[in-house]
Amino acid sequence: MTTNEPLIVALAGNPNTGKSTVFNALTGHHQHTGNWPGKTVAQVTGEFEVEERAVRVVDLPGTYSLAAQSPEEVIARDFIVETGPDAIIDIVDATNLERNLNLTLQILELSDRVVVALNLMDEARRQGLEIDASALEASLGVPVIPMVATKGEGISRLRATMIGVAEGRLKTRPAAVDYGITVEGHIQRLEEDLRRLGSARRARWLALKLLEDDPEIVHAFRRGEIQQDRPGPNGSSASASREALRALLNRAARLREGTQPDAKVEIVRRRFEQADAIVRRATRRLVSPEESLTERIDRVVTHKVWAWPIMSALLGAVLWITIAGANIPSGWLEAAFLWLARGARTALASAGAPWWISEPLVDGLIVGTGTVIAVMLPPMVIFFTAFGVLEDFGFIPRVAFNLDRLMRAVGSQGKHCLICAMSFGCNVTGVLTSRIIDNEKDRLVAIVTSPLVICNGRFGAGIALVIVLFGSRAVPVMFSLVLLSLGAVLAATFMLNRTMFRREPSGFVMELPPYRTPQWGGVLYRALVHQVGHVMTRAVLFAAPATLLIWFLGNVPRGAPFEDTAIGWLVNVLGPMGRPLGLTGEMATALVFTLPAKEIVVASLAMIYGLQSTLVESQSVLDHIAATWTPLVSYTFMAFFMLYLPCLVTVWATWKETRSIKWTLMGIAVPLLVASTVAGLIYHGGRLLGL
Repeated sequence: MTTNEPLIVALAGNPNTGKSTVFNALTGHHQHTGNWPGKTVAQVTGEFEVEERAVRVVDLPGTYSLAAQSPEEVIARDFIVETGPDAIIDIVDATNLERNLNLTLQILELSDRVVVALNLMDEARRQGLEIDASALEASLGVPVIPMVATKGEGISRLRATMIGVAEGRLKTRPAAVDYGITVEGHIQRLEEDLRRLGSARRARWLALKLLEDDPEIVHAFRRGEIQQDRPGPNGSSASASREALRALLNRAARLREGTQPDAKVEIVRRRFEQADAIVRRATRRLVSPEESLTERIDRVVTHKVWAWPIMSALLGAVLWITIAGANIPSGWLEAAFLWLARGARTALASAGAPWWISEPLVDGLIVGTGTVIAVMLPPMVIFFTAFGVLEDFGFIPRVAFNLDRLMRAVGSQGKHCLICAMSFGCNVTGVLTSRIIDNEKDRLVAIVTSPLVICNGRFGAGIALVIVLFGSRAVPVMFSLVLLSLGAVLAATFMLNRTMFRREPSGFVMELPPYRTPQWGGVLYRALVHQVGHVMTRAVLFAAPATLLIWFLGNVPRGAPFEDTAIGWLVNVLGPMGRPLGLTGEMATALVFTLPAKEIVVASLAMIYGLQSTLVESQSVLDHIAATWTPLVSYTFMAFFMLYLPCLVTVWATWKETRSIKWTLMGIAVPLLVASTVAGLIYHGGRLLGL
């Protein structure tokens, strides 16, 4: 390796141990961290420099083992095996040391260039645990760095140690697990066979995987994909013959079947026994264990009865704070854009600008984008900050836990709730996060139903429209739309499981993290940059050209009646199609323009309705809509908007994850069918009730 090549460092560890926080501290990036497991589901890469030496850090998915029984385990293990990073930082939760060391011991079987980051030391001290890092280091044979990553404690030492290990200046002697006379004898015989076949590199690890009947390794042996250490005739890596590999596979099967107790069980048991022995040598409890605050709170928050009113109350409180707090700043922004539009119109008139410049810029660009910013920005800032506080506190995984019973009733599992939580931020993220679900059936169902969850874009625009359309009734209306979205996910999941899938749902195991004090700086950064910034950027980038396009389509030819313009034609064509669902042609046309990004629905409505009247200022148009739409029509439109077609980026993400035209089309058809059904039932049901 030359000094110009970057050092490759992998971050590994159990879920919710602070890997992403360490990643951010090392690289200066701002990866979204959260107090719940499963946040990182793919490799995230960042770089920094130390003494003019580039270091590339790869944040691997959180995993409890390297057994390759789940997608995150496969991603983590494949990277370590195939890339061979210069160093691996194993992030360990100091409050759950024995369980975390199970993964550490497996990593030590793959690499001797390991640094253990003993994170969450502050929480361990609060629980009365004293951990001797030196004793732990002696037992593991690799450096151990005590840390509190959220406060930056230990980061400098970790960085220096990591570089020393990666460059080979710090030597390690990783501890090896003693698997007992029988299993060790099997390992030795298989190692000898592997060396004869030219696969001495990681021979012990391969032997262990064969004895564990690891599906990925067994599959590789059957296909003849195990490479030799000796180069082939052309200098590249060669593979042993398939016959030789299959013979070795058969021998491993005989050894495994002849082992009592079961070889796989014995291997796992021995690892945990060694982890337990290490913990006993390195830790001491200063005070008697008591019921933790987390356990006391969870007795209520996860109670089978009290959980539901608590979740409803918290959601209602967040919505009330959002809606009540957004009115004043929205008014300020509306006034500012009104002043800007008038000033721009006066300036352009004074400059003698032709109509095809002044009117599109003022009535299209400034009015359209001003509507998006003024109406959407304040409620988004408030809501996503409040949601971030609940996430950092640890409430979000409790929601998944509580909803697991509902998910299992419709044939899915609680991890589907985590997908919904990620989809709430962005449907694309929800689709990509679905890989944390092991069962293929549940994963496909989660992908198809993700667009039914109200994403950032729809929520920001939706809550703004709800405030305009329903005024003082906005809180219960928005609350009902959130419940409607959840009901749509449950109903679609149930129907998919009853029609396209008939197998039993897979099990659901998820660690509930302890409640933690929110990191206010991180909460604000995520809310303002990752969520509000992302949505508003998309909204403005899409709204600016969209409003200009709508203006031109509604004003060319110049002076023509609205019905003779392209927008008028669209309104007339789409009107009959939307009428059975209670939607007017203007509503349907506005929804068509939101397919690239749902954030621009406010601007689309304002522009399309504004073209048909003398109304110029965006807020006047919205006030006009609120005055002319009946409550039934308003609610029907909001329900359809919240559920209908996914944006184009979500469609692309569905194709990327499934590589299937069938499931990509299902991801489009299911939300459209659900939205049409729900809107039709609401509208016609309301009509029957005389609304």
